[in-house]
Amino acid sequence: MESPVNYTYNLPPEDDENQDILDMADSVRAVEKLLNYKFADKKLLEEALTHSSYTGSASYQRLEFVGDSALGLAITNYVFLAYPEVDPGKLSLVRASNISTEKLARVAIRHGLYKYVRHNATALDEKVMEFAIAIQEEDDAEVHGGLMKAPKVLADIVESVAAAVYVDSNFNLKDMWMVIRDLLEPIVTLDMVEQQPQPVTMLFELCQKDGKQVDIKHWRKGERTVASVYVDGYFVASASSEQKENAKLHAGEGCSAEVVIQIQ
Repeated sequence: MESPVNYTYNLPPEDDENQDILDMADSVRAVEKLLNYKFADKKLLEEALTHSSYTGSASYQRLEFVGDSALGLAITNYVFLAYPEVDPGKLSLVRASNISTEKLARVAIRHGLYKYVRHNATALDEKVMEFAIAIQEEDDAEVHGGLMKAPKVLADIVESVAAAVYVDSNFNLKDMWMVIRDLLEPIVTLDMVEQQPQPVTMLFELCQKDGKQVDIKHWRKGERTVASVYVDGYFVASASSEQKENAKLHAGEGCSAEVVIQIQ
């Protein structure tokens, strides 16, 4: 396991626009160095590093929307080519494990991306710091995340930065992947997924052994998919995500063996 990293957080100074501009210029240079990529349009990266709580400048929300899809497609291409003999079900598990909020949030922490984000929401700092401390003792091979739920803002940052590269490279998915792949390491492999069975798979196996019926229902709520798990007609857990596979995965994580066994 990698040694714990001490992260610092550069909070945007209050009522100092000139200093803020200088800080963002420094952040852009730092992230370009991290990515080993020079932006033709640096405004894209500035936007990717701006939270919606920060007024007076466009936030990363539009880029995050693009990055969610672009990263998903890039990972899809990768797993399709990496595992030519593997069925779609297993490919979906590998893809979901690589683009989940839990995975991307850990990418953001590992590379210290959050400290470059300008925002006016101090509560975010507390949540991110708590999460960063919580995951320091995790195994790098952990596939589905730990006990503490990742703050979505961390995954959003990775997606928005990926989108900034994607747009800046004239929407070239291959170029984006070449830049972003190192950021995502370690890539979750099929072996890692099989060594740590997906929560939903474990749920079905547990219930099958105990003669229980599992039903997972999905529906849309705005731009997110909600997945709810029922065992023998009883509601057990629910989760939401912008991607159906991730919503299902996190709903499965909420179904502890103890709860399922207690259902009569």
